[in-house]
Amino acid sequence: MEPSRPLPEPTVVTRPFWEAAAQRRLLAPRCRACGRWFFPPHLVCPHCREADWEWAQSSGRGELYSFTVVHRAPQPGFDPPYVLAVVDLEEGFELMTNIVGADPAGLRIGQRVRVTWQEAGDMVLPVFTPADGGTA
Repeated sequence: MEPSRPLPEPTVVTRPFWEAAAQRRLLAPRCRACGRWFFPPHLVCPHCREADWEWAQSSGRGELYSFTVVHRAPQPGFDPPYVLAVVDLEEGFELMTNIVGADPAGLRIGQRVRVTWQEAGDMVLPVFTPADGGTA
C-alpha cells in the first residue's frame, strides 16, 4: 500500500479555514482595526498587532508570485513532479499552495490564477490553476 500524503492538522486558530475549505470557500483573516488581510492566521494582526480580526471570504483570484517544480518527493506520499507556489491574492495576502492542471514549463511569474479544490483523505485543500485555463 502506498503511503498517504501528510495532511494539515487543524488547530483552534485554523479550524474555520479548514471547515470553509471543505465547503470549497477560501477564507482568510482580515483585521477589523487596520482592514488588512493576512495569512496564515495569527492571534494578532501582523500589520498593526491588534487582536480584533475576522474570517473573510476571499475571491480566490490572484497571481503567481513564485514557484518551483519539485522533482524528488521530500517524503513518501508526494507524487512528483508537482508545482509548489506562492500566490498573491487580490485581497493582499499570500498563500503557499500547489499549482495544478498546468504544464509547469508554461507557468510564468505574474500569471493570473484562481483557486480550485483538491480532495485529500478527509480534507479539501485549496490549490490553484491558471485563470485562463491554459499555461501560456
